[in-house]
Amino acid sequence: MNKYSAVLFFCLSILGVQLAVADPNIIRYPRPSAKTDSHFDYINELLTEALSFSANKYQLLPSHAQMQQGRAVHEMKNGTREVDLLWSMSTDEREKSLIAIKIPIDKGLLGWRIPLVRSEQKNLFKDVKTLHDMHAYSAGQELDWPDVKVLESNGLTVATANSYEALFSMLEAGRFDYFPRSILEIWKEQELHTGKKLSVSPDIALHYPAAYYFFVAPNKRQFADDLNNGLEMMIRNGQFEKIFLKYHQTSIQKAGLKQRTVLELRNPFLNPANMPLSRSELWFKP
Repeated sequence: MNKYSAVLFFCLSILGVQLAVADPNIIRYPRPSAKTDSHFDYINELLTEALSFSANKYQLLPSHAQMQQGRAVHEMKNGTREVDLLWSMSTDEREKSLIAIKIPIDKGLLGWRIPLVRSEQKNLFKDVKTLHDMHAYSAGQELDWPDVKVLESNGLTVATANSYEALFSMLEAGRFDYFPRSILEIWKEQELHTGKKLSVSPDIALHYPAAYYFFVAPNKRQFADDLNNGLEMMIRNGQFEKIFLKYHQTSIQKAGLKQRTVLELRNPFLNPANMPLSRSELWFKP
C-alpha cells in the first residue's frame, strides 16, 4: 500500500466506512429473471454434491440484480465479480471466453426440443414430416439464448422477447406459433402456466447437437478445478446418474421420443470436435 492509499484508508476509517475485501470462496450465479427456474433444484443438488469433495468450502449466492444470460456472460468475461458461475447451453464463442466444465449436465437433452403450442392448436404439426415443413411456422425464444441463431441457421423463423416469462404470454396471444422447449423443461413449464391454455405437441421433436455446461469466470480457476473434479468423482461413483434420473426420468418417459417424428437440425455454433462425444456415459441415447 503506497502512502496515498494509506491516507485514503485512514480517512475512510475515521468516517466509519467499511472496506470490503472480496471473499474468493463466495461464488455468485445470475439471479434468474424468470419467476421460476425449472432447472434450479437439480443444479443446486449437483453443485452441492460436487463441491462436497473439495477441501475448499464455497458459498453460492445469487447476483445482486436479476440477470439474463447475455449480461451474465459479459460480467464474467470482464471479471467484475458480480457473476462467477453460469449454467448454459454452450457455444464455441462462450468456450473461448469462459472456463467450460465439459461435463454436459443435461446429458445432451437440451438439444431435444418439443413444441409448446396453444391448446386449440395441439395437433398443429401432425402432418409435418420434414424440416422444410416447419418453415411455415414461427418459433419464440428469448433474445440472448444461443438457440435463436441455431434455429435461424436452419431456416426457421424466430420471434424474440426480452424476458423468458413474456414468451408464454406471447405464445398465448398468437405472436408466434410454438415455443420449442427441452424435454427436461416443458412439462414443468406447462404446469406452471396452466392459466394460459398451452399444450405439448404430441407429434414432433426437434433435435440438434447441444451441451449444457457449467461455465466459470476466468478469474475463478481454483473453483473451476474443484467443480470439475467433484463432477468427475460423481460420475465414477454413480451419484451423477442417480441425481440425473431422480429429476429427469419421468420427463424422458413422457416425451416418448421414439413415437415422434424427429427433425434433425445443424448447430454451426458448437464444434463437435470440442465436445466430449467419446465419453458415452455423459450422453443420453433415446
